[in-house]
Amino acid sequence: MLDAFRFLSAVPLPAKRGGEASGLVRSVAYFPLVGAALGGLLILTDWICGEVFPQAPYLISAVLILGVYALFTGALHHDGLMDTADAFWGRHSKDERLRIMKDSRVGAMGVTALMLAILAEFACLYAIPGSLSASSGRFRWAVLLSFPVLGRWVMSYLCFRFPYARDNGTGAVFTGARPFRFAVSTLLTAAALTGAFVFMMRDPLLLAVLLISSLAFAELAGALFTRSIGGVTGDIIGGVGMLSELLILLLLASRIPELLLH
Repeated sequence: MLDAFRFLSAVPLPAKRGGEASGLVRSVAYFPLVGAALGGLLILTDWICGEVFPQAPYLISAVLILGVYALFTGALHHDGLMDTADAFWGRHSKDERLRIMKDSRVGAMGVTALMLAILAEFACLYAIPGSLSASSGRFRWAVLLSFPVLGRWVMSYLCFRFPYARDNGTGAVFTGARPFRFAVSTLLTAAALTGAFVFMMRDPLLLAVLLISSLAFAELAGALFTRSIGGVTGDIIGGVGMLSELLILLLLASRIPELLLH
């Protein structure tokens, strides 16, 4: 479990001795648990903003939430999104796309994609309190717990479902995870989200919509990348995870929750 926190967060943890590769493979099952911990941190950030900045809590909270999230994840998935956008935003061959993703330099397309994603996330986080006429506080906290958990569930699904596109690399350790590990990941995700929506919103239908949407998005994205370059990479897994979080935020900022809850 600690391997998942070591890889997916910037929290300083003691280095592990020996068995690093096998530990990372097992850690796929606990990806959503990292998301739940991050979600709890975001809820705390939101609560502090409400206490310290009562006149504009949601505006300031949206900025600080994105900042805290990037800080505690080491902006790992932001980097993955930029590299993926640079590689696939244009007509490149498979080898060129793999080379671009491995290049540490960032191009204009990558920067543009990240800027648009962050702006969209900010808009959603700012708009969410007004998306429901009642219980907006509980709903907002359910959202802050949901999107990090679902984003990491999508990552664990990509690791389980699709092959690795390179002969070697960081992501190669995670791909090809056994079905059992994805089953554990799914159970942890369901448990975390059930807690969020049963105790905060009491709406299992909305939970089902989020789970199905996340799974469909992960399957579609993974299939497209596999068709293009023969599989996924670490950058793709991180980038798709970040886009899946944006998808969840867009769904929760839309009228869908209002229609389901009334």
